[in-house]
Amino acid sequence: MTRSIEFTSVYKSFGGKSIVQDLNLSIEKGHLVTLIGPSGCGKTTTLKMINRLIEPTSGAICVNGVDLSQVDPVELRREIGYVIQQIGLFPHLTIEENISLVPRMKGIPKSACLRRAYELLDLMGMDPSAFATRYPKQLSGGQQQRVGVARALAADPEIILMDEPFSALDPISREQLQDEIAKLQAELQKTIVFVTHDMDEALKIADQIVLMQHGKIIQHDVPEQILRHPKNDFVRQFVGEKRFAQAGTRAVVDDAIVQAITVRPNRGIAECIQLMRTRRVNALIVTDRSGHYLGVVDAVRVLDRFADEGATAATVMNRDVPVIHPNEEVARVVQLLQGEGHGFLPVLDDEGRLLGAVTRGSVLKLMTPTGEEVRDSAALASVQQ
Repeated sequence: MTRSIEFTSVYKSFGGKSIVQDLNLSIEKGHLVTLIGPSGCGKTTTLKMINRLIEPTSGAICVNGVDLSQVDPVELRREIGYVIQQIGLFPHLTIEENISLVPRMKGIPKSACLRRAYELLDLMGMDPSAFATRYPKQLSGGQQQRVGVARALAADPEIILMDEPFSALDPISREQLQDEIAKLQAELQKTIVFVTHDMDEALKIADQIVLMQHGKIIQHDVPEQILRHPKNDFVRQFVGEKRFAQAGTRAVVDDAIVQAITVRPNRGIAECIQLMRTRRVNALIVTDRSGHYLGVVDAVRVLDRFADEGATAATVMNRDVPVIHPNEEVARVVQLLQGEGHGFLPVLDDEGRLLGAVTRGSVLKLMTPTGEEVRDSAALASVQQ
């Protein structure tokens, strides 16, 4: 097992106050490791000690077996990529010049720097012909942060440090960049140390999570093990593990039920297609006038029977779709949804009337630590017939 970064008995104090205490941490080469914890836990201090922006009070930090205290800090920083929340692009330089800055400082020819800048812009999904000669003020926040990541990669560093790089972005840009980082890591296999305060972000991108409190490591493990085996109450509270544990046995009830798009059994196929298109769903739930559940009409069935002008929702509907009741346990619902191609399950009362539906997204909402709304492209909305 190759160790890229090794902390041994590292302490850091400011003005007599301990910020990092007895830190022993090994980060494997090619892994993305997140440092996470509440404000003041020492995660950013730990990150900055890797490129010597902050010097440890005591202890040793080694990269590939070399003690960093013996390395010139300026040269060290040129060998380590660094991405911060404020981005830090130079406003008077073009995008290609910002990306090329470190390689040029290392004496790499201008033509090679330019090629590298164009390659990285392309890698970040930014057309070089459109963006290379622009200035930072001409880009959105998300685009600027992509350039910041490209600049960190420009000199092809083995290690990249990222200090809450996406926390100032809007949710959509943030999610896109999280996806980009995960994709880049899979392709490039860099060693990335990523500071965040957002557990959802850590769970999404990390190979390993280091959870810190009061300058100490409380738990260091893969995301799955932290979720399944939190070390203590602090970890449970921070991760939201209690919500996960309860979700397996709790009833669905109203929290996961959404209203459903329904269609009457006598409606024609063309009407079903129109309803699916306008409501942006791939299936409809068929009910009678009293609201009793009859079956499900999906896009495949209606398209197969479109040539039959006499076909109706009743003649093409699937009667074998699993249904559930409000007192179903989430564990069973998740199991049923995994095998259900429509992405939802009808919810019926004791008399067989449709109460609504649960979707993969609405069930996931119950199980997420934050309880925040989960966007689900297959989520169902109500429609009056």
